[in-house]
Amino acid sequence: MGRGGGPEGYGLLKKAQRDFELARRRRDSKELVAASLLYSSAIERVLRALFFKKTHRSPPERVSIAYLTTRTDLPQGIKEELMSIEDEMADVVEEELEIEHAEEDILTGVEERHEYNTVLNKGALARRLISYAYAKQ
Repeated sequence: MGRGGGPEGYGLLKKAQRDFELARRRRDSKELVAASLLYSSAIERVLRALFFKKTHRSPPERVSIAYLTTRTDLPQGIKEELMSIEDEMADVVEEELEIEHAEEDILTGVEERHEYNTVLNKGALARRLISYAYAKQ
């Protein structure tokens, strides 16, 4: 994050970028559970980096997306999108952990398409957040 963000913030942003790239590869190979978890990780790491840049301190270890979102200087549109998906992200992570341990063909075509669209939306949000954070360097 360069000036003001310090090495901790910049390190988080680099890890977010890595998670985003890994998520994209998983999405392309139809590993939707892994892709969704990696996109979620990228989103959280960007928010943590932006929090650090703004406050010059690390956020609490266990903190919600809403907490980080309200304490960063994000554009209103991104804030609204993050706030609207926070509950969905928590539910999806819980479902994904259950799906990982279920039989391989548990998803129907409709459920699979919904999961794919959710992953695409999460990926687009992660990409916007990463671009925003790099622009704020």
